[in-house]
Amino acid sequence: MGELSGDVIKLSIIIPAFNEEMRLEGTLRAVEAWASRALGVIEIVVVDDGSTDSTRQVVRAWERTVNEQSVLKVVLQPDHRGKGSAVARGVLQARGAVRVFMDADLAIPLMYVDRIVEEIRRGADVVIGSRELEGSRRRGEPWLRHAMGRGFNRFVAQLAIGGFRDTQCGLKGFSADAADDIFQRVRLYPPDADIIAESRVTAFDVEILAIARRHSWHIVEIPVDWSHMPVSKVRPLQDAFLMIVDALKVRWNLWWRRYG
Repeated sequence: MGELSGDVIKLSIIIPAFNEEMRLEGTLRAVEAWASRALGVIEIVVVDDGSTDSTRQVVRAWERTVNEQSVLKVVLQPDHRGKGSAVARGVLQARGAVRVFMDADLAIPLMYVDRIVEEIRRGADVVIGSRELEGSRRRGEPWLRHAMGRGFNRFVAQLAIGGFRDTQCGLKGFSADAADDIFQRVRLYPPDADIIAESRVTAFDVEILAIARRHSWHIVEIPVDWSHMPVSKVRPLQDAFLMIVDALKVRWNLWWRRYG
């Protein structure tokens, strides 16, 4: 991957983490190995979202091992505020010309980060992974989760932001300008969102895409190869209800022009 606009840090990878002690070290090793083959400095931003296990210690230990081609930046949220808030905090504190957030479980291979960077070099402002485009693959997903995911995407298309096949894929990238503009406008799960009691999946992605479209940022969807991880924190029934509530809030905010 070539340099982008002369930035010292050409790419930031943001990884939100809540109680990820079991798999975060492996993920950081994979990201570091991938980054060592790239040209230029890669910033790895791990946002610890108030973990109650040893996630923070894992990151701190790894911080001492990164090579000169990578910068590991640890962002700590003292309390658990959810993935949306952790992503917003990490993206806004990142310094890369391109900023990509991804899940700690590496459900999508890192080679798709290269694709995101390339699309942004070609003129895209926002690039989102999709598990529903031609060429996409979903591996090992329970039928109930798949059915509910498809149903949610149809609901979102009718209610808030039509035109996207998969709003909830955990891999999205932004140019620096688009990232700063979009994430400063989020209302559902900003960096200082209210503390929550438990891990849960939300529709923060829907709000991000709604803001991006509202402000005419150029959005590109790319097909990805996605694998279901057995220790996923997704709770199909409870989270589906909460995501529908979030989508309704986004529709309300759009109606009242609260995103500027």
